[in-house]
Amino acid sequence: MDNKETYLQIFMEKERVAAYKEQTIDVLVRVVPPAVSAESGERPKLNIGIALDRSGSMDGNKMRQAREAAKYCVDELLPTDTFSAVIFDGKVDVLFTNQPATNKEMLKRGIDRIEARGSTALHQGWVQAGLQVSERLSGGGIDRVLLITDGQANVGETRTDRIVQQAKDLAERGISTSTIGIGRGFNEDLLLPMAEAGQGNAWFVEAPQDMVRIFETELKGLVAQVGHTVTLGITPSPGVKVDDMLNDFETDASGGYILPNLRAGSPLDVLVRLKIPAGEVGEALSAANFELRYTEQATQKPVTVTAMAEVAYDTAAAVAELRTNDQVLTTVTLLTNARARKEAMEYMDEGEFDDAASILRMVATATDDAFAVTPSAELEQEIEAVRDLNRLIADRSNDMLTRKRMSYERELRRKSR
Repeated sequence: MDNKETYLQIFMEKERVAAYKEQTIDVLVRVVPPAVSAESGERPKLNIGIALDRSGSMDGNKMRQAREAAKYCVDELLPTDTFSAVIFDGKVDVLFTNQPATNKEMLKRGIDRIEARGSTALHQGWVQAGLQVSERLSGGGIDRVLLITDGQANVGETRTDRIVQQAKDLAERGISTSTIGIGRGFNEDLLLPMAEAGQGNAWFVEAPQDMVRIFETELKGLVAQVGHTVTLGITPSPGVKVDDMLNDFETDASGGYILPNLRAGSPLDVLVRLKIPAGEVGEALSAANFELRYTEQATQKPVTVTAMAEVAYDTAAAVAELRTNDQVLTTVTLLTNARARKEAMEYMDEGEFDDAASILRMVATATDDAFAVTPSAELEQEIEAVRDLNRLIADRSNDMLTRKRMSYERELRRKSR
């Protein structure tokens, strides 16, 4: 039976832990949003603003596919939704002011007339798209800017920290930002943190023909959104310490971890490492309380969900016989690999490609070992992804592609995507 409310599941590394010693344990906190309701047919109102790069490098197939993706977006909107479009090169033009998505043929004809030219005023184009979205805030729906570019910000504001902070400020006013980087020339070190701060998604379009598929995935995620402004608070019991958060989520002012928006039918896995005190055989410990807070999309009301991680102590011999939880092992492997990708990228940036390759080989071995213990579709996909990275870094002819794949794969694994 489909769940109608969000809940938390707690999975421990093992059913029991060894007594008489302090130790660190892995705890998987699974956030389970409501399942999709086929009966309701309802979805949030969408207020979409597209900021499309029309600089010279977008000429040819990139621009053709970007136009098709933008038209797909228009086709998927309801008459109650609103749409705007900004195009930018060295200057910024408002192609369509914010308006109801009623005259779709007119909107698509305008999109078809977009041609590539000039340089890249990325920041100004994104700002103007945000202004257009702000003209008709949805009031309980989803207000989002979709930034599409294949290049680097080289006109106007170009400082990453300033742009990322502005994306965060805009999100706090209710307008989120998703970024779509095309090809190999864009700046992932801007687009990834911009989407993170903007409470949106970051997409890497390796081939232009993937554009429509990316737009389809983005829009499906928007209409399935059931919660936003999501945080996870952790209150350890006396003697217990939060040792690590493998997802590497940022924290808010109150110390809560900032989680991605909740989507119907899409669980989110968070892996927390707790340092727990020694206990006696047969003793039980309520190790930590987890408190999920978010704003429900449909009602815009705050929701709080809690769960407790419980620990039971047993003899070391008995614990040694227990099997490690498959879901915990899989999640630990994927998140550890995500961190390894970041480390490999740092070596690449320093020109230490042998060290980067060494890390990826260790990742491959660790993933193979985990798959041998707990075969799963997620680990099988990870094995193939890591093999591709190892081939790319050995080839050395596609360093920009290698780095982008690592960046975006890391992002997807952190967020259970």
